[in-house]
Amino acid sequence: MRDHYPDGQLYANLRGTSADPADPAAVLAGFLQALGLHERDVPDGPHERAALFRTTVADRRILLVLDDARDTAQAEALLPGSATCAVLVTARATLDGLQAACRVRLEPLAVPDALAVLGEVAGRQRIAADPGQARALAERCGGLPLALRLAGARLAARPSWSLSDFVRLLDGSHPAFPALPPFSVFPAPAGSQDGVTACIRPSYDLLDAEEARLFRLLALPRRGATDIAGAAALAGLPPARAGQCLERLTGLGLLESPRPGVYRQYPLLRMFAAERSREDDRPEEQAVALTRFLDHLLAEARAVHAAERPGHRVFGPLPPEPCPGRPDSRRRLVDPEHDGALAVAAQILEAVPSAVAVAADLALAVEPLLEGSYLWAESLEPLRRILRTARDQGHLRAAGRAGHVLGSALAHLGRLDEADRTLDAAEHAARAVGDDAVHTGILNRRAHVCQYRAQWHQADVLHREAVTAAEAYGSDWACRNARASSVNTLLSLSRPDEAAEVSRTTLASAVDAGDRGGQAYALYNLGVTARHQGRTDEAVDRHRQGAELGARSGSPTMEAMNLVSETAAQLAGNRLPDAVECGERAVEATRRLRWHAAEVRALRLLGTALAATGDRERARVSLDRAADALTLSGLPRHPRDPLLPPDVASL
Repeated sequence: MRDHYPDGQLYANLRGTSADPADPAAVLAGFLQALGLHERDVPDGPHERAALFRTTVADRRILLVLDDARDTAQAEALLPGSATCAVLVTARATLDGLQAACRVRLEPLAVPDALAVLGEVAGRQRIAADPGQARALAERCGGLPLALRLAGARLAARPSWSLSDFVRLLDGSHPAFPALPPFSVFPAPAGSQDGVTACIRPSYDLLDAEEARLFRLLALPRRGATDIAGAAALAGLPPARAGQCLERLTGLGLLESPRPGVYRQYPLLRMFAAERSREDDRPEEQAVALTRFLDHLLAEARAVHAAERPGHRVFGPLPPEPCPGRPDSRRRLVDPEHDGALAVAAQILEAVPSAVAVAADLALAVEPLLEGSYLWAESLEPLRRILRTARDQGHLRAAGRAGHVLGSALAHLGRLDEADRTLDAAEHAARAVGDDAVHTGILNRRAHVCQYRAQWHQADVLHREAVTAAEAYGSDWACRNARASSVNTLLSLSRPDEAAEVSRTTLASAVDAGDRGGQAYALYNLGVTARHQGRTDEAVDRHRQGAELGARSGSPTMEAMNLVSETAAQLAGNRLPDAVECGERAVEATRRLRWHAAEVRALRLLGTALAATGDRERARVSLDRAADALTLSGLPRHPRDPLLPPDVASL
């Protein structure tokens, strides 16, 4: 810029993040002397110095660089009054009160740029040889250039280290190098802070006690993001105050806000905050904070559960002021890109095992979201940890609840033997403590396992037991769901009229209850039944309604089920172009969910439709992909059809 400002350039380090920020009056004195005034001619008072400075630079073309401003007041005191001058201000805080022609926020580097920085320092070949771990390392460094350069330097000095070894050292769960201070995962002179800590610490030191405490506690649940209510629960603050603190942290660059009301820490900032918490917060304080946060997650999940399964009494009445079901609650509770509620609950149990009852209730509360988004695979490990803790604690109610959800996940993923064992143990636990809601759900899930094995008569018996148990328990939703789940069995037992009647009654019941998920399921069943009875036009119409309702209600699983079955109906009606178009959409929908069993059926139907149109090459590709997907599904091959898994035969 200097060529545009030939009358001079003035620079000042305002030391805004230090304990001793620069005095604007002293900076003005330096500016005036740099512009030619003798020291004795500089006025004593700050206002007089500011006036003289503005007069001196009037009509001159001068560039001012005010580096590391503390706040708006400090920067404003140094601004010239002439439009011929320009000012560049850098700051940790956003300085919202400063009138600026242009604001530039320095975001972390995107992954390709971060990898380029790592390659420059650690060696391009080394980074290119293991792209997956290189990407993980870039993400651990949060895209921060300083962290990336230091990580690269560490690797360059240790050519025998693998990238995966170094990534494990940066996972934030333990000190990477015990010989150095706990957070110092990068080389630093003895007795000094490492480069990353030295970079973050000045912003942290600007926080008041309440803000600093919240910043530390946010790192305890290793979660991708939280909202104002979650932060308030974690710190035990009123939501209004928590919101003020979060905005202050965001303004200082210690948090980012990807969307209104949602905040998250970059990985290295979380590591820094966690280390500060180990230093400044007592273990019992941390445990209380985590317990409050787990209670908050459960309250939020219960509100979502009540909306997803109206009339299903699993937890008793909601508290007088239930947590509101915010629009993004579903995303935060089962976020596949960041740690969802179950992963956080499992982590919290490491520090507070006595909270297992709340964790198990949380697992049950998020079950509708796992089912609706087909996130069963992501839930396996945290569910196993919750169940293991429940058994270690001898907590039968928690063991029954966690075992029910884990058994459901295993069944959906085709691990039928393990699902059988898990559900059997969960049923014994639920019976022992009289947990009727969970016992009802386990009966229905065991019927599903029998369906997957084509054991239709056993499935029929279990469905009837589930309906009877639900009626005795008094849950309209559980009755409706058990009946709807039986339609596949009834069709396989050649009882289509009964299947059609069940589908009609469950649809009417779901409409009366405002159960959108139940409506989409009933529409799916009506479509399948109509196709079995030869009414393909009606089947297509029902499935289109079900897919649309599934998409609107946030249930991609139900949308995918209806798309797959609509493809079968189009094929049965010999509408081949429509079958190909719908089949392609069904394949994409099932693949997004990583629902391999349904993907098998979608690919099989698409291949059949393509072959019927004469496109045998694409048909062969589709059927080959179906065989690959069947291998991924883990489900047994049906003896009557070596390519078709039994659980999706009716799709």
